[in-house]
Amino acid sequence: MSAPRVAARYAEAFFGVAQEIGLAGQFRGELDALAELVARTPALEQLLVRADLAPEQKIQALQAALGEEFSEPVMRLMGVLLEHARGEAVKEVAEAFSELADRAAGVVRAEACTVVPLSEQQRSRLVAVLERMTRQRVKLTERLDPSVLAGIRLQVGDRLIDGSAAGRLAAMREELIKERG
Repeated sequence: MSAPRVAARYAEAFFGVAQEIGLAGQFRGELDALAELVARTPALEQLLVRADLAPEQKIQALQAALGEEFSEPVMRLMGVLLEHARGEAVKEVAEAFSELADRAAGVVRAEACTVVPLSEQQRSRLVAVLERMTRQRVKLTERLDPSVLAGIRLQVGDRLIDGSAAGRLAAMREELIKERG
């Protein structure tokens, strides 16, 4: 099973628990903070994946170093990940948990790929249009991608809206190939 799918399974199980006890928002914040901490602390990242340490040793080290910063349920989740040799999946689990929380809150994620950053006005207008289109709140992230050439390529949930020059050129190319054949 692929790493994202495994992470999604852990996130789903933990999200279910979080919803039952009404702490999904708190746990989301903690998981985001933990993923960020792991990403910016190479020693911690290395601890989570060390093959020469037993899971119990890793858990004890984590408890000693982070036990005060994170709730018991989040630390138990870390213990489960470590027991199943999934210490490297913290970021993916946090991301999958955030996606579940967004979905539960009626928020759809969208990604805008452009060559240059959107202005604040463009961003606001785009979010407003997407919210009308989806009838949901939209959480927009931006990514700069020179292959777009011009225009914008949007991923809204599982839907792709390609208004880029590269997309239009590819469509024209396909049309020309069809006419030849």
